[in-house]
Amino acid sequence: MKSQTSYFNKAIIIEDLKRFWGIGALYFLALIFSGPIFFLIDIENTDTINSYFETYISIDNHVFQIIFAIIFPLILGTLIFRYMQLKNSTGMIHSFPFTRNILFNSHVLASSIILFIPIFVNFIIMFFIYNGIYTGINITAGDIYRWLLVTLILNYTVFLMTVFTGMISGVSLIQAILSLIFLLLPLGLTGLVMLTLDTMLFGYAVNDTIIENFALKVIPITGGLFGENINPLLIIWYITLLVILFLVSKFLYNRRNLESASDSIVFDILKPIFKYGVTFCSMILGGLYFSFAVTKNHFWLYFGFFIGALFGYIIAEMIIRKSIRAFNKLYGFIPFVIAAGLFFTIIDLDLIGYENKLPNLDEIEGAYFGSYVNEKSLKKDDLLIRNKNGIIYILKLHETIINNKSEIENTLSENRNRRIAIGYKLKNGSILMREYSVPQKMFNNNPYIKKIYELKEYKIINNSIFRIDPNKIQIIKINPMYSNEIITISNKNEIKEFIEAVKADILEESYEEMTTKQEPWAYINVEYIDNVKSHKPMIVPEWKKSYKNLENWLKEKGYYEKARITPNDIEYAVVKNIKGAENIDNIYDFESIKSKKIEIKDKEKIEKLLRTYENFSLNNKQYAVVFYLKNSNRIIGWYSDENVPDFIKNSI
Repeated sequence: MKSQTSYFNKAIIIEDLKRFWGIGALYFLALIFSGPIFFLIDIENTDTINSYFETYISIDNHVFQIIFAIIFPLILGTLIFRYMQLKNSTGMIHSFPFTRNILFNSHVLASSIILFIPIFVNFIIMFFIYNGIYTGINITAGDIYRWLLVTLILNYTVFLMTVFTGMISGVSLIQAILSLIFLLLPLGLTGLVMLTLDTMLFGYAVNDTIIENFALKVIPITGGLFGENINPLLIIWYITLLVILFLVSKFLYNRRNLESASDSIVFDILKPIFKYGVTFCSMILGGLYFSFAVTKNHFWLYFGFFIGALFGYIIAEMIIRKSIRAFNKLYGFIPFVIAAGLFFTIIDLDLIGYENKLPNLDEIEGAYFGSYVNEKSLKKDDLLIRNKNGIIYILKLHETIINNKSEIENTLSENRNRRIAIGYKLKNGSILMREYSVPQKMFNNNPYIKKIYELKEYKIINNSIFRIDPNKIQIIKINPMYSNEIITISNKNEIKEFIEAVKADILEESYEEMTTKQEPWAYINVEYIDNVKSHKPMIVPEWKKSYKNLENWLKEKGYYEKARITPNDIEYAVVKNIKGAENIDNIYDFESIKSKKIEIKDKEKIEKLLRTYENFSLNNKQYAVVFYLKNSNRIIGWYSDENVPDFIKNSI
């Protein structure tokens, strides 16, 4: 008993419970009215109750619970130590015959009880619902315990973070704002820094591992507790974080001067940290704003850095001094400008050699080429190109991009762009990643991209059909474009033959066929059994018009006529020259096609038109075609001078 009274005071705890029980009551009502109340209102609709319950248990799918887990602990943490921000109150409270340790411990314990009761009562209610009303199969009793654990950790993290900021600030408003900032700081600051590096460094690739393994998880409120499984080590870290916040807050509480009440930042040693921290964040925001809002070049980037830093420094000085007379205190801004200038000079001049870094061929274990890259991609052996020629092509492409940096940066704003991602897994275990945005024309004309695309290894990596065991495929469905017909193939031998034909066509594809803007004949749904997943996965490859092996197989098996739109499905086609058209949208209007057009009913010519029209881009198109189907549908396509059939070019 003696030990208990040396750490807590019963009277203080009871007084806090009497004063702030309303916050707990409101929190309880908020939890009830955001979930369980709906179960009771619609008690006869089992499916609705099951859906509501499953959504409610998954906190990451229930945004209101996350909002409540921030708002109520934040309010409680601000009010429970409100007396610390008022000079009269703090003097009076600390004149009582209690040590600061007892005061602090008692307030924290009372607050923990206030937050725990509504959460635990709601937990009990959900257990009754689970055992008495819920009839689904997606939720177990363990999920409800998980909800309790996650909700408690979220609440106590926000509460103790608010207590911590209350110890370093003497103004309640600043305390609340700092609490929210600190909760989001790891993720927000990491994102801002990475965006800045992406703007400044040519080829910078965002490191998702840092975001996923640190920025998102270091504070539970940003997502570390969300997902199907909770990492026990992560739980240990969050509990450790709570202990750290408690001990640091308690230490600051014991060291805080009573006279510092109402000071924006109460400890002198923290004032420069606050000031330059605000300046740094404001600088990054200013640079990014001007870089993206005005134009993406370095002049506006650095202009934004300077304006943002100056604005942030002045605001920080005003907050610290609680006065607008901060313009005569700019001498502290000069060393920050010098330090930032040196840092950005190092980055901009690439003195660290980031932009020009290329690994040697004999250092590379495998290479990656695509439109997006992360560490996970480079750690998966089935996504890496190991063929020596393939690695050489990627290195040559990378070298070409580096050598054309100026041209790429000067033309990006004027052209359509393509994203290129390059990665290397080195033999020493390290990785190197780069991402570039290059003009579409440069992408199309680069010989190494064509060679990479036509690599057998690249085709296998980028087509999931090569990673499926044909014996696990249950059914194949062919869905022809512009037709209601669905061809179903379930015979095991036919499935194997079908897959082999598709694989052969993919391996025979040229670069031009892989990048065609033509519509496919049909989409193919391949449903298969995956032992890892409980549901039935599906992949959807295309039946491209260049796939001759598949076409011959379908003809041989008698599926061909129904598996695609054929001339027999078309009444006639109309082709119109659209050169110099003022309003390209008018070609969709049937009336506008009546003049200066040709009407085609010949089956062979219609087949030629069907095989050659494009529909994914209007750029450089000179002719429009409209196919009028017997089922009342219409197909609209385009031709350029290069791909239009000769009988059209000679007739219009």
